[in-house]
This record gives sequence, C-alpha cells and structure tokens, in this order.
Amino acid sequence: MFKFNFDRYLENIWNNYSKDLSKILIHTGTIGWALSSAAQITAILFNDKISAKEKTFLIPQETFDAVVNIASFYLLTTGIKNFSKKLVTTGKILPKNIKNYMENSPFKHSYGKSNFNMEKELTSLASFEPHKKQYTAFKNIFTTGATTGASVLSCNIVTPILRNELASISHKTIVNRANEGTSQLLTKEDIDNKDSKALQIKYKPALYNHHSGGMKV
Repeated sequence: MFKFNFDRYLENIWNNYSKDLSKILIHTGTIGWALSSAAQITAILFNDKISAKEKTFLIPQETFDAVVNIASFYLLTTGIKNFSKKLVTTGKILPKNIKNYMENSPFKHSYGKSNFNMEKELTSLASFEPHKKQYTAFKNIFTTGATTGASVLSCNIVTPILRNELASISHKTIVNRANEGTSQLLTKEDIDNKDSKALQIKYKPALYNHHSGGMKV
C-alpha cells in the first residue's frame, strides 16, 4: 500500500528549489495561470444565465486565452531566467571580489566569454572554495530578481497585449456568429467598438458580462 511520506516530500522540494528560487516562481506562476483559467472556464460552463449556444463560442475563446496566458508567461520567464543565469555562469556579471579573483586567475582572458562556464572550470578548484557560497548566492539572487521582473512584465504588459491582439482577431468572428439568425445585425462600428450600446444591449449577457481570466504579480 502506498504511504505518503511528507518529510521526504518537503526534502524533495528543498533540494529542487533551495538553490534556484527562480524555478519556484516560474512553476507557481504557471500553476496560478492554469488554475485561474480553469476557474474562468468552469464559471462559464456552469453559469445558467449563459445559453448553450453562447457557451459553444465563449468556452473555446476562454480556452484559447488560457493557452496564450500560460504559454506567454512560461516562455518569457523561462527565457529571461536562462539568459540571466548565463550572464553569471559565463562570468559576464559577477560580484566585485569574485571578479578580482578572476582577474588574478589563469582564466583571466577566458571568463566573460559565451563558451566559458564558471561552474565547470572553477568549483573544483581549492582556491575558489572561499568564493563558492557567495557565487551560488549571487547567482540565485540575480536569476530570481530577473525572473521576478519577467513575471511582472509578462502578467501586466506582454500577456494582456498578446491576448488583446489575438482577441481582436476572433472578435469579429464571434460577433458574426452572434448575428446569425437575427435580423438585428451589428454594424461595422458596433464590431469595432466593443463598448457600443448596441453590443451591450443585444449581447451583454453572453459577451460583456464575461471577462477573460487574468493574474497580476
């Protein structure tokens, strides 16, 4: 019989994240977007005020938004995290005393280049031992700070812009579907202006009481 070992679970979390806090920011942020999107889709699915016909295009639209939200957050934060980590491991960005050490080491003319690896070349050297903890802490803080900035950028600027641009493409299709079967067709101005009274009066229950899920950092 399977027995859950909570202590071992906590130990695994510590081993995976203690030396790379940026990793937990990315993972928890991605999970947060996924849960937010799932809650939004569920709210539409079980909302009795939204007809089955309206749900057929609202749910796919919200699912599409979820994919954009999650993918843009994960890709941007992971990319910036890896880039910031590369800046440290190649020696391009280092604390002052470690940089001084490098200037007086056999790697004086090697560090800072894109193919240099601090961890591969130096962590086994006895002379670098006094700098190991500082190097590890600096790399952790630098990548975590960069990842935090990337998450703020993603949640508050990049993701909303991407979502709005892609939503504008599907907006006309959605309104055209809503027009099917009715003699009260929307005008081009109505379609272009989502705050128009015509849209609010005719399709407010389905389209304008609904807001795409969002998460801010």
